[in-house]
Amino acid sequence: MHKLIKRTKVDSSSHLAGDVANMIIRLAQKSSPGSPDVNEQFMEKLRRIAIAFAQAMEEAAEQISFRHAAEFSLLARKHRRPSTRADLRSYVNRMCEYEDFAELSLRSIRISTCRDMLQACFGHSAHTYRKAQSVLHSIFNMGIRQGWCSSNPAKAILRPVVCESRIEILTLSQIRSLMNVIRSSSLLHSMDAPFRLMLWCGIRPTEVRRLCWGDIDKEEQVIYIEGRNSKTGGARAVPLRGGARSLLYQVPDNPDTPIAPRNWDRLWRMLRQQAGLTEWQNDALRHTFASMHLKRFHNLLLLQEEMGHSNTILLQTRYLNLRNLKRITARKFFSPESWK
Repeated sequence: MHKLIKRTKVDSSSHLAGDVANMIIRLAQKSSPGSPDVNEQFMEKLRRIAIAFAQAMEEAAEQISFRHAAEFSLLARKHRRPSTRADLRSYVNRMCEYEDFAELSLRSIRISTCRDMLQACFGHSAHTYRKAQSVLHSIFNMGIRQGWCSSNPAKAILRPVVCESRIEILTLSQIRSLMNVIRSSSLLHSMDAPFRLMLWCGIRPTEVRRLCWGDIDKEEQVIYIEGRNSKTGGARAVPLRGGARSLLYQVPDNPDTPIAPRNWDRLWRMLRQQAGLTEWQNDALRHTFASMHLKRFHNLLLLQEEMGHSNTILLQTRYLNLRNLKRITARKFFSPESWK
């Protein structure tokens, strides 16, 4: 990891700073007769000069390029999932392609330079811009911890406001259409359990694809998403409600059997097409679960816990649509008898 760090040495910079500071102070003590107040003020000025000099020498001694700092930051995240690392890598690569940004000293990069780079590389989308700013922010924070820079210019950049599109949730009739397709097709039957977990437990598709039947606790009537299977790394237990209750009676003998089929992407597209749902909003099942959950249980913190979010902000801005949603609809949604 240390091989990534380029260092330009200045001969004995730290020692030189200390020697010069001590020399100035000794001279001042010998040659500045006068009142104690005058001497104290003078000494305080000398101390500040010495500190500033030492800082300047340290900055000159270690100049780390943005490219090397970014690589170091990526290596520090090598424990993350391959898909997450690939996503971070794509953002870093695009930053490094901007003019000579990659070779600039991390310490010399200013707010205006960061702003210009973000606008040029990621300005086409507010969502992408915000994500890129977060990645840039983390790189500079890593640089501060390593002593490669003293401030984070990305922190001062205003984040663009994202105008969220209206959240669409599934109606009960649309849910029944999807379930009828699954029941009538032997090819799509393997999507039954994943569909129920995404819709009635709010589990992310990427998380469902990592789960095994052994993650279902029949006694507690919950499904466990361990940290290694969670998108955010946090473990949680989600109750099996509504149509997901039937999974308690489908657990096979081998607990290591994956819940999701291997050819997930093709089957998922086929399921939506055969159900006549050609227009499909991303995370439609999680949106439906979140909206129905809040309408039924009126507990935002419980919903946050079950969905695996670190706070409620994302839920309130991008996941909920309570407009025209009736309480009786939410009760039916979470009633196992409605989906037998």
